Amino acid sequence: MLICLIVGAQNEIKKQSGNKVLIIPLKAQIDKAMLFYLRRGFQHARDDKELSAIVIDMDTPGGELRITEEIISWIRSLNAEGLKIYSYVNSRAQSAGAIICLATDAIYMAPGSRIGSAAPILMAPGGGIQEMPDDIKEKILSDTRALVRGLAQEKGYIPELGAAMVDNGIEVKIGEKVVCAEGELLNLTAEEAIEIIPPREEPLLASGIPENITELVQQEGIMNPKFVTFQEHGAEKLARMITMIAPFLMTLGFLGIYMEMKSPGFGLPGLIGVCCIVLFLFGHFIAGLAGKEDILLVMIGFVLIAVEIFLIPGFGFCGVLGIITVIGGIIMAMIPHIPQVPDLPNVTFNPMIMESYLNRALLNMVLSIVISGAGMFVLAKYLPNTSLYGQLVLQTAESTSDGFVSVNIEENTKLIGKSGKTLTDLRPSGTAVFDDKRIDVVSNGDYIDKDEEITVIETNGPRIVVERIDPGHRDAEPI
Repeated sequence: MLICLIVGAQNEIKKQSGNKVLIIPLKAQIDKAMLFYLRRGFQHARDDKELSAIVIDMDTPGGELRITEEIISWIRSLNAEGLKIYSYVNSRAQSAGAIICLATDAIYMAPGSRIGSAAPILMAPGGGIQEMPDDIKEKILSDTRALVRGLAQEKGYIPELGAAMVDNGIEVKIGEKVVCAEGELLNLTAEEAIEIIPPREEPLLASGIPENITELVQQEGIMNPKFVTFQEHGAEKLARMITMIAPFLMTLGFLGIYMEMKSPGFGLPGLIGVCCIVLFLFGHFIAGLAGKEDILLVMIGFVLIAVEIFLIPGFGFCGVLGIITVIGGIIMAMIPHIPQVPDLPNVTFNPMIMESYLNRALLNMVLSIVISGAGMFVLAKYLPNTSLYGQLVLQTAESTSDGFVSVNIEENTKLIGKSGKTLTDLRPSGTAVFDDKRIDVVSNGDYIDKDEEITVIETNGPRIVVERIDPGHRDAEPI
């Protein structure tokens, strides 16, 4: 008995000494930009073990249903870890905002605020509302009805209230009072939301009308709260821009790496390619899409490609595996981690969310590969004929009178068929020796090690092309 009293007293002291409450403002359209910010907020809440509760300070006209479903998954995941989440309707919670409120443990409304009107609509690409075919409309409406009913059942709200916010064909009647007539979407003011209608003994929807969040947490029994307000960072604004131009960055990255693989050493194209991929990963990491394992996968892919280019002759298993690894890591970097939570009654929406992200990631990747392939074709075919190529590559002849040592084309032609030995690795260019004379040569595309026996197969002006002598052919007896 004494032990129980001591433990109870300790808990009461802890409760009175102050508890940390995270305030997450949701003060705009629930769109992709808002999702990046909320993801980081929820991840921060998961990592902060001192948190007592979260209050979502809400003033929103609504937003995308797919994004709303992900936010609900985060809320339910944090609930499963024992963290209470409250919504404070600080002006309005319309459409998707009302659905998110139904996912929280309690709804509080500021004086004069309103909640409701959650019917799904289809937005046209250029803006405005687009008419939906009846079959598609009923499919989306049925799914959304099930979603709000499941949330209401889980949190102890009246399921018909949530359904009436979504579907104007539902009448809500409590006792003798019609709360929402058929043909209308349910909207409630703060005073209406806390009304107790017999035979019910509890408020209709909201738990109270506090003047501010401090009063809210006190009503929930959290005394001496320590408030921490979550804010958007400038890096998240940059992340939004980066994710918008993701296909463009991937395309530049692939083209830069392709050009680097076609030229000796490491230069500007490779640097641009790597920087574009790094910028892509940075933006998606800040946006809460890419995880550390995705970035690690891309880095492993680059290492495999580098090993193939600089250490292993030809282009084989390591290079192919590196390309597959890089592409796989980039696709994974575009798919967010969404917490897995038990399904709501008659609702399974998590797989639909993941399928949507996967389809978008694959579309971005295919688009980038197609554009990159077209760019590689154009570079290979037309770049040598452009003025830019002329600035990069020496096209004119230099004469001895101008102080240059000219190449003896006729002497180079006599080298065809002559055998020699490489003094350096040919990757594909390098140095070889013929009759004790050092000559700059290039291979016919293969990687050739130092001290390999070679033969000249072609000359084109100053360019001397060689190939490795096959040992079997060299040792064979003449017929």
